[in-house]
Amino acid sequence: MKKWKYSLIFILIISLSIWVEPYKATGEVKPIEEVNRQLQGISQEEQETLEKLFILTQEIEEMEREEARITEEINDLIVEIDELDKSITKEEESYNSNLKIMEQLLISYQRGGPASYLDILLKAENLTSFIKSLNLIKDISRNTGELLATIEESKLILEERKQSLADSVAKLELKREELQEPIAERKRLVKEQENYLDSLSEEKELYQQHLDNVKLMWDNLKKLFSEIVDEYARIINEGHFTMEDLNLQFSFFSLKGSIHEDTFNRIMNDNSTLSRMVFSFGQGRVRLEVPDNSLVLYGYFELGDTSSLLFIPEEGTFYGMALETESINELFKDGPLLLDFEQVAGDLVTIDIKLKDVEVADGFISFSIGIGSLF
Repeated sequence: MKKWKYSLIFILIISLSIWVEPYKATGEVKPIEEVNRQLQGISQEEQETLEKLFILTQEIEEMEREEARITEEINDLIVEIDELDKSITKEEESYNSNLKIMEQLLISYQRGGPASYLDILLKAENLTSFIKSLNLIKDISRNTGELLATIEESKLILEERKQSLADSVAKLELKREELQEPIAERKRLVKEQENYLDSLSEEKELYQQHLDNVKLMWDNLKKLFSEIVDEYARIINEGHFTMEDLNLQFSFFSLKGSIHEDTFNRIMNDNSTLSRMVFSFGQGRVRLEVPDNSLVLYGYFELGDTSSLLFIPEEGTFYGMALETESINELFKDGPLLLDFEQVAGDLVTIDIKLKDVEVADGFISFSIGIGSLF
């Protein structure tokens, strides 16, 4: 298998990716604050048109992520194939070397034959010499047998690695075929977006500017949101909640409590150094808003482990425009949003926390904790 073949494949893939690269924002990058003001000031009609363009942008991004994922798998396969090539070469060298040794042994044996071994034994001058000669013959026979076994083992290993190589090459070809679909889909979406912009005729420049602004803010939010999630986790872990905040009520077998959304938001934002997050709790539903970045997410809490709730986003908007599912997932790519009651309670509760029941109702979260073993 030639290395240059896979290098050529990689170059072709990169070339294709560059060829179909989507339209990028041009011009000087504006300050975030100015862009934010411009987007906040667009009309309802402009927002509806812009939303169509933004949905296409999200779909293009998803195709880019899929393309990048498959390309990474292809690169991994190329490395794997290269390593297999090297191991096969090494194994073939060992196999050929052992075959050469065996060939020399067989030639020597053929020249001497069994009679030579018998002759060695008969020429022994005494019992000690006879035993030494016999042991020598045994060693030769044993070493020959071990060499044969080594050769056979090398042959099997070589066959396995060659089969593995063939499988990897087949996977590589399959991945190359898979890559064509996201590339074609991305090209189609880019063209659709360009055609839609062209259809806006004299307003094209205005909407292109709006779209560039949205892309800028969206990229900024994706970077910021991971920091917000980390900040949220830090505040939870620091244990800022008091007994009154949690409304704790002890009973013999359980511990009950509740957190009001106003209390929760106050503690979160009083201790945060980043953009505000505002939680609203409804019947089985959670609304999460980042007002400074015009982001709204809707979802629910589900039990993560024995002591924590995991926020599951279902839908959302950005500047009032709908977010695709994959775009929402991209916000949480570095980790989920967790509400860990063990961390919330901090030193207030010196028992093992095991959530028995959690209810999200209008304005608050109520919970029941089973009493475990004392610390």
